[in-house]
Amino acid sequence: MLDLALRWCKAKGRWIDYVYDNQIKKYPMEKRSVLVKTILGIKQKYKRQEIYDQIRYTEFKPVTMEQVNKIPKSELYMRFNDTIDWSRLSLEDPDMYQYWKIVADWVDWFSKSYTYIQDTYDHSQSWKMDNDDICPILMSKYGIDRKLTEYLIKSFK
Repeated sequence: MLDLALRWCKAKGRWIDYVYDNQIKKYPMEKRSVLVKTILGIKQKYKRQEIYDQIRYTEFKPVTMEQVNKIPKSELYMRFNDTIDWSRLSLEDPDMYQYWKIVADWVDWFSKSYTYIQDTYDHSQSWKMDNDDICPILMSKYGIDRKLTEYLIKSFK
């Protein structure tokens, strides 16, 4: 969903640049490959050993594998909001803060709504309806405009 939301907002390249400049560059070269793959969505889930290696490498206090094993599974996935330094942006660049806040809202909307919209689309397709008939159904049911509806339909194929 992240990729679709970023492309909808026309923010994918800008986000990749932001994350690289603010997060990835601070890691040593041998750690960057895993981080880039994770951020680009090629690698969706962190392995506990990778988290341990990253924390152990960057933190000043010792961290044990036992501590890493206590991390809930829900926190092993990359989250968009974790890639943005909200506190720094709110102080240093309020315009960029607002920009990324809008993008974050879209990422959240896509992550919550996409599956339901796709399910409605698939159900309508099973009734042999064509996209011209499905588009108004999706627009009225989910309160979205035609441009977004057509974008979503294109992504379902």
